[in-house]
Amino acid sequence: MRVTTLLNLLVNLPGLWVRGCEIHGDELVVNVRRRFRVLTCPDCGTQVKGRFSKSRRSWRHLSIGGFKTYIRCSIRRLRCPKCQSVKTERVPWARPGARFTRPFEDAVGFLAQKLDKTAVAELTDISWVTVGQIAERLVAEKLPGDRLDGLTKIGVDEISYRRHHKYLTVVVDHERGGVVWVGDGKSAETLTRFFAELGPERAKSIELVSIDMSAAYIRAIEDALPHAKIVFDRFHVAKLAQEAVTEVRRAEMRKLATEDKRCLKKSRWILLKRPDNRTTEEDERLSTIKKKNAPVYRAYLLKESFLNIFVQGNREQAEEDLLAWLKWAARSRLAPFVRLGRTIRKHLEGVLQFVETKLSNGRLEGMNNKIRLLSHRSYGFHSAKALIATIYLCCSGIQLPQLQIL
Repeated sequence: MRVTTLLNLLVNLPGLWVRGCEIHGDELVVNVRRRFRVLTCPDCGTQVKGRFSKSRRSWRHLSIGGFKTYIRCSIRRLRCPKCQSVKTERVPWARPGARFTRPFEDAVGFLAQKLDKTAVAELTDISWVTVGQIAERLVAEKLPGDRLDGLTKIGVDEISYRRHHKYLTVVVDHERGGVVWVGDGKSAETLTRFFAELGPERAKSIELVSIDMSAAYIRAIEDALPHAKIVFDRFHVAKLAQEAVTEVRRAEMRKLATEDKRCLKKSRWILLKRPDNRTTEEDERLSTIKKKNAPVYRAYLLKESFLNIFVQGNREQAEEDLLAWLKWAARSRLAPFVRLGRTIRKHLEGVLQFVETKLSNGRLEGMNNKIRLLSHRSYGFHSAKALIATIYLCCSGIQLPQLQIL
């Protein structure tokens, strides 16, 4: 078997054949020639025959026999009549603007889905920034174009990056479980960009949207999806009740004398725990609070009664119990629960929708944890663009060829 025939089999790239090779230290340069003559615009796909200029270029390829391998071929420039500009021709073995072959970039993308960017850069001997650029090209080409089709139940939440100074809005499909859209910011304008990309026809199929009580998201959803039902996430609503209990406890601690504070010391988590999770010793502490501090115990009872409403399966009964709880909270003489009652009354329908549909943002919170891990293992991101590309690469269902090492 000739060397060129063997290299053709090893290189295995479309649109070229091997003419020869050179070895320079630990680098293998494979000289190739294209199998086609027509020039293609990389942007619009227009084909022309006459070239504008010609030069030689090298693309990094998967290593062969331990040698860092490069594909060297002449590259031509064309004057595109449709774009009205001079462009470098499109070649089948590399993506437009890339200095790496498609198999090499696919391998880098597969590693980036499993490892941090520093490890990928060391394994492939490319720079840390180049890993992010390859991820952006892969996402631009392989992000499923139908990911916004057939959406019926979606969840919307924000996630912070760069020490809580910057935010992203993440939209997840509850039925398929993947990220379908990510945008920079957490405002109503950010979510409006998602609905604009979704389009009015596909927006008609959305029935349920789970969110926290973000006024910006509520406004954007009501404007774009007047027919959809908003479901407020149970865990965010429960957090409001827990914060109200903590606020009442802290107010009592500030007000009481030193001797009377003893029963409330180190009782924060006892008051927040559900009855099934408390120990016998914690139940005794709660009995002591009941005898010595009525406002804190009343706050505890309000919190427990409120959380018990969410375990019911009957919307009518839940609505009846919730309206009764709102009256209790209004006359409780506990300012945090009076404010909580006003908030719940304002968003009553969204709260009851959870009882009816049992749709929560639990899937979104799990996805947010994965996104935080992606950011942490990359030691942060300088821009939202690079982080969004990484999220799409790892969380939107992009499938890449597995890298076979052994």
